[in-house]
Amino acid sequence: MADLLEFALPVSTADPESEAVQKAAAWLTPYFHGGVVVELSGFGPYGEIDHAQVLLRGYLSDTPEHRHLLDGVLDALAQQPHAASYGAPQVKHLAQEDWAEAWKRHYHPQRIGQHIVISPSWEEPSLGPGDVLISLDPGMAFGTGTHASTQLILRLLEKYLRPRSVMLDVGTGSGILAIAAIKLGANRVIATDIDVEAVRTAEANARLNGVRERLTLLVESVPESGTFPLVTTNILADVIADLLLHHGLAQRVAADGVLLLSGIIKQRRDVVDLALRAAGMRVVDVVEDGDWIALAARREA
Repeated sequence: MADLLEFALPVSTADPESEAVQKAAAWLTPYFHGGVVVELSGFGPYGEIDHAQVLLRGYLSDTPEHRHLLDGVLDALAQQPHAASYGAPQVKHLAQEDWAEAWKRHYHPQRIGQHIVISPSWEEPSLGPGDVLISLDPGMAFGTGTHASTQLILRLLEKYLRPRSVMLDVGTGSGILAIAAIKLGANRVIATDIDVEAVRTAEANARLNGVRERLTLLVESVPESGTFPLVTTNILADVIADLLLHHGLAQRVAADGVLLLSGIIKQRRDVVDLALRAAGMRVVDVVEDGDWIALAARREA
């Protein structure tokens, strides 16, 4: 795994739910592996918030292409709606082990939906009856469960997964949806990603969770054949539209099956809605969290 670049953007507020923070996080998330992390730091010695501020952090592998990408991000900061609230951004090089320790500072167990608990391997969360534990260590792939888009689609997955079924997960990233599906009762999951590093991360996480034997991993986008009672993808609105219009994503959904889509910013929902209609599908369920939404869709009758 390559060394990393850490991007840090301070925002002059002590409220991580403020519009300035949420807008910045929504804008920055697509650029970074696993999205961005929102931290609150700078408290006084007795917990005073006078000097506290929010810090957004994101990580990329240290390559010439990613350094060029970050140059573009830095150039575009001044044009963002809340640019006046931003402090001076910092970009620094991190060795692999430094990045792993950086994640451990803010990655802790969390409950999603009714029974899903996601935890890093170095923590031991308390579980209740019927809880499903997903151990997930950060990797160079999207999906640690910290981002709203991942949490939204996990909520839909828990609702629409049929026990003993087979699921297709397109753009699996860390493998979080595939692992969750198996632990929730799927017999098998076919998971694809065009990023070789993501597939390696998904395989490592599947082994960590003891579900590798029920997971088929493929380095590709949408398979050319087969239908599935449940198909999931958590990417970005424009990528989802492209998969629907040009790569046959809707054709992989069985006649009575469900397609779950996430990674959609509200302002771009119309792009996905148009692509769904063109592919002969209709939205049957919507969940929201701030600027992010996830959709469940079925074939038109």
